[in-house]
Amino acid sequence: MLIGSVLTAFILPLLLPFPQREEAVTLCYPVVGPVQRFNLDLSGAALARTRAHEAAHAAQCRRDGAIWHFVRGVFPSNRLAAEAEAYCAEANFGVSNGGHARLEYARIQDELREMAWFRRLSSDALNNSLVSQCPMIAVAAAREEADWQARRHRAESR
Repeated sequence: MLIGSVLTAFILPLLLPFPQREEAVTLCYPVVGPVQRFNLDLSGAALARTRAHEAAHAAQCRRDGAIWHFVRGVFPSNRLAAEAEAYCAEANFGVSNGGHARLEYARIQDELREMAWFRRLSSDALNNSLVSQCPMIAVAAAREEADWQARRHRAESR
């Protein structure tokens, strides 16, 4: 009975229909390691961006091990660090493929803010987590934003 329950808990998430609003999920199993599922509606750039995000979660699974990975995900502050790391991987992918750091950074800030897990956290807590996980993107985004604001101000002065 116990073995059947454990097997069901591991296999069922792989067999259930994929939630339509989800892009992907990385499941972290003992012994097996990370198992990823991607929404079949994704393609092209969206799929590549999602793969970068989920690759970060797979690396976390390998680094932490399945049990610690699960425990880490239960606490919002630890979950925030894990998600910030994955979103930073996604933003790095976007910037390395020609995206603007300020737009990528703003997008991942919005994505984190919209996650149900983090709605009770302050914007400062979300931003601090992102800055700690992807300082180079944060610095580049601030620099690009300042340049953009200066250009906009000059255009309005004319």
